[in-house]
Parts: sequence; C-alpha cells; structure tokens
Amino acid sequence: MLLSAFSLTLALAVSPALATKSVTVAYSSDMHTLDPAIGDDTQNWPVEHALFVTLLTYRDGTMLVPWAATHLGQVSKDGKTYTFHIKKGIQFEDGEPTDAAAFKYAIERILDPKSKSPQSGKAGWFGNLVGAADFVDGKAKDVSGIKTPDPYTIEFQLIKPDRTFLNYMATPFGSAVDRKAAEKWGSDYSHHVVANGPFVLKSWVPGQEMVLARNPTYFDKANAAKLDEVHILLSLNDQVSLLRAQRGGVDVLGNGVPTAQFASIVQSPQYKSYVHDAVQIGVDYLYINTQKAPFDNKLVREAVSHAIDKKRILQLVNGRGKIANQMIPLGLAGNDSTVEDISYDPAKAKALMAQAGLKNGMSTTLLTSTDEAFTKIAQAVQQQLAVIGIKASIKTLPQAEWINTMTTPGTTAIGLSGWFQAYPDASDFLPILFKSNQYAPGSWNLSGYKNKTVDTLLDQAQGVNLKASVTLYQKAQKMILAAYPVVPLFYPVVYDFVNPNIQNFSHHPVWGFVYQDWNLK
Repeated sequence: MLLSAFSLTLALAVSPALATKSVTVAYSSDMHTLDPAIGDDTQNWPVEHALFVTLLTYRDGTMLVPWAATHLGQVSKDGKTYTFHIKKGIQFEDGEPTDAAAFKYAIERILDPKSKSPQSGKAGWFGNLVGAADFVDGKAKDVSGIKTPDPYTIEFQLIKPDRTFLNYMATPFGSAVDRKAAEKWGSDYSHHVVANGPFVLKSWVPGQEMVLARNPTYFDKANAAKLDEVHILLSLNDQVSLLRAQRGGVDVLGNGVPTAQFASIVQSPQYKSYVHDAVQIGVDYLYINTQKAPFDNKLVREAVSHAIDKKRILQLVNGRGKIANQMIPLGLAGNDSTVEDISYDPAKAKALMAQAGLKNGMSTTLLTSTDEAFTKIAQAVQQQLAVIGIKASIKTLPQAEWINTMTTPGTTAIGLSGWFQAYPDASDFLPILFKSNQYAPGSWNLSGYKNKTVDTLLDQAQGVNLKASVTLYQKAQKMILAAYPVVPLFYPVVYDFVNPNIQNFSHHPVWGFVYQDWNLK
C-alpha cells in the first residue's frame, strides 16, 4: 500500500516537534460494526481488539496470556468453574471502572437475543453458563452462573466442561463493556463506543474514514499504543488505494495486494520490503443453502460441487493459497488427511442435474462482497455453473450489507464466504458453521445444514480433551461433506502491502492487524 513516503500526519506543519505519529490504512468496504457483542469479521476485529480489553489475550501467536486478569484463571477440578481476579485501575475513557460488573454485563448483554449477537441465546458460546437459559427466556434478571463476590473477582460456572472457554474470554466477545454508554446509545452504540483499550474511537464517518487515537489513560503503559493515531479509509477501491500508497498517501492496504497488480508488485525489487506474506488459518468457500429449493435436493448440491474448478479459481487469486478439500483448515488440529477432494467433473454434474429433474437448467442469485478477489471468484463460479445449466446472476454487496444479508436465514441460496479462526480449535469452525441451531439471525450456518447426529458429535467434542475431540470432529466433518452443503475452495495466504517505515508489523493469526504494536521508524 505504499511506495516511497509514508503518510505522517503533521499536527502543526511549522512545528515538527508536535508531529503526530500516524499511519493510514485503506479498506474497500465500510466497517461492519465496532460493537464487540456483534462484530465478527476480519476487518473489524483488529479495531475491536484495539478498543476493548478482555480478561485474556493472545501473545506470540496463539499463546493465551492475562490482560485485564491477573492470571489465566483458576479452574475447578471438574472443569466447570473458572475464577478470575481483575487488575485494579483499568478505566473506560469516561472514567467508569473496568471491573467484574462490566464483564458480567457484557456477557449477559451478548446472551440477550435482542443484542443480535452471533453468540446470543442458548446456542451461543455462553449458553453453557449455569442460569443462561433462564436469563434468555426472561425467567431471570441475570445469569446465576456469573458471580461477582467482590468488585474485582468474577466467577463463571458452566453446566458442562468446555476446554475452549478460556479462548472465548480472549475474543472481543469477552470484552468488558461500559454499561452506561451501551444503554445510553442502544442500537447506535457501535458508533459511540467507549473504549478502555490501547486506542479510543476519535471519529467515524461511515463509508469514508475512521480515526483511532492513542488512549492516554490506558492501564498497561509497557504495552501502550506507540502511534498517536490510526486513520482507516473506508470504501476505497483497491486500485485507488494502491495508487495512493504508491504516492505516499496510504501506508497499509487492508485488503492486501490487489489481484490485478499482484505479479508486478510481488516480483518488483522496488517493493520487496513492502510485501509480507502469511498463511491464514481459514478457508474460503461456496455455501449452498440446503433449506432453499432446488438446493434442498442433495443431487443439485453435489452437481454444484462437481462443477467448480478450484484450480482455476486459485489461479484467479494469483495462487495465493492451497486448494481446500475440507472445512477444518491446514494447520489446525482436526484437519483430516484421509478426506478426498470432490472431483472437477462437469459431465457428472450435468448428469446429476438431469437426475434431479433439472435437465433444462435453473436460475439463481450468487451473493458476494465487493472484495476484489471475491468478485473475480464469483465471475468464475458463475461461468462454471452456466456449463451445467445453472444461470446465476451475481449480487455484489459492501462488507456490512453482505454480512447482514448472508446471516439472515433464507435470504440467499448460494454465495461466497470465508471463515478464519477466532481461536485455535476446530470448535471455532464446525459448530459455528454447521450446527442446526446456528441457522439463525446473525449466525453463520449459511448453508442451513441440519443433522441431529452431527449436532451430538459436535456437542460431545466440546467436553473432551483435544485428542478425543479431533476424532469426533473428523467423524462429523465427513458426514457434513457427504451432504454437500459447501464447496471448500482454498486456504488463503495473505500478502500485505506495508510501508517499511512501520515497525513491529506482522499478520497475527487471530487479530490480523495489531494496531497497538505498530510504530514508526
């Protein structure tokens, strides 16, 4: 995203001593949300992580370490009770304390179905808390399994053991929330968040620009933000972003090196120091809604699977990835070497369409985002489906609208999506993407896949050790893939374009960008 000069913003041009240490990042879409109860995509998570403090966090990759907590948590022998002590002196920017009550309120706010959180209700991550069901059903005013014996101690009681509970508490969903601000702004809280992290939200003009400013009252001085501001340009075309970067007006391309210029940029000695590549623990895929005719017919879904030429699709994104044959990505425990990929076989696909009674074809709408790579992939999928008689019109939406549309059950029949780890475990993939109760507003079972046996296997996997869970997840995944609700396309490798004057840049496996670590030479 840059070329020669970085975009160092001057507070006063006449006084270099007062220069503001600022970095500019550009994205092709607006930000979906900054509400940590709702935001669940790779663009807003880095910002949420910069604004909100959680009990735990990740350092050095995916190693859990304390953040607001004084330790990693005390766990009872039966694995059902977690106790955390909270560091004193952490405040929200309005002076409200970050204490046990703030964490309790945040979790209960997520559980409330009115929050429209992907983790709301009994089916979400926190539905396993004692008393959560009564709270969700309106039978109790609070969750009895969240106890605050004193202002800086919080205890979580689970119905059944869950080895990934600590991971939940390290995601933005586990962020403390300022109750006063959240209740004041209600549904518009996302645009008026009150932070307690390394940065605060200085401004947000939807569709134009967001500015994060260093939080002067952030409690962890040793790990405070090094930059004064991060300017995030929104809804800026990838080509325009690259051009601005080459002229010194953008420092980091949020969407990575544009596909059209990938070869010239990566092969250019001039930009060698600008390009950073990192393997992502995730998968890009085509989902097929099993609840919408004619895709409720397994034969049609199987036909679609055989119609997709994954090698061609990978070429369109400059080979930035590895062809995927399953939904548990490479690098994650549970990835199954025994799974065979579906063959690219248009003739077989046509025969399956005829067998399904669709010899004369059909029409549908293919949903995608404005992301440059996804746009190219959608066009390729459209062409490949046309070969077997499926006429697909492409519907392209900006990031926020794309997410809202996808996660509204029954709205789309087929579309492109991607899923990347929120924490390093297969439970962050299969249960979220395929459990029956996740076919719900704001949730991510985009294919509407439902199978009670699979649900049981996924539930069992949550309560056992990692080795035992892998066996259960692999069994469940084979059953899922046999129903063809998705076509795994590829496991991405991201190529970031970053001004070499930015120090401490790396593409974090969970957070993506870690703005608070960046500095300028």
